[in-house]
Amino acid sequence: MTTLAKEFQAKSGMKVTLNFASSGTLARQMQEGATPGIYLSASPRWMKFATGNSSADSTTCSPVVRNRLVAVVPKNSQIDTLNFSSSPDFPKAFAGRLAIGDPAHVPAGQYAAEALKSLGWYETLKPRFLKAKDVRSALMVVELGECEMGIVYATDAMKSKKVRTVGVFPEDSHQPIEYWAAKGKYGGSAADSLLNYLHSAEADYIWKKFGFKTIAEQGKSNTNK
Repeated sequence: MTTLAKEFQAKSGMKVTLNFASSGTLARQMQEGATPGIYLSASPRWMKFATGNSSADSTTCSPVVRNRLVAVVPKNSQIDTLNFSSSPDFPKAFAGRLAIGDPAHVPAGQYAAEALKSLGWYETLKPRFLKAKDVRSALMVVELGECEMGIVYATDAMKSKKVRTVGVFPEDSHQPIEYWAAKGKYGGSAADSLLNYLHSAEADYIWKKFGFKTIAEQGKSNTNK
């Protein structure tokens, strides 16, 4: 979002202020009176919460991009690449803690829990969870070596020079990881412009540069299956 915000500012002359936090935290802030121009969330649950209490405009709500869920380890870890498609025994691949976003309010953690349940590993790994306040914190404890394994978004793993991706969770093991954007309750014409920009071809190029899959690109992929 930082690069997108800079490009939009340069193009439009409109200032963009970013507020990064978990989807649940941001949605609660909006309910309590925060007035963002746009709410961007990877959680259908929290987007529904925000539009349901009119903190965000449901008529402007639509998916922007998709992401993948991956398992990461510290760069110097001896853990080999895992192929989840062939059903490896993931809980036995490592002995330490597993960092995930707190499923109570962090979308990445909710997707992680869903994937682990789908693959039959949730109950075994649950006692080893380190529940982080957001996905970036989950990544950070793996970077610091405080957790032997973590489950994060592919795009966050891609940006880090301190972790290594060892597995990609099957897309059918969890709900699609879609980022939805909606205009805030008090968003004006500047919010309209930014929302349109996030869906533009120019923005698509930037999204893909950072590892995201655009909705149009996903549609083509599904059509070709």
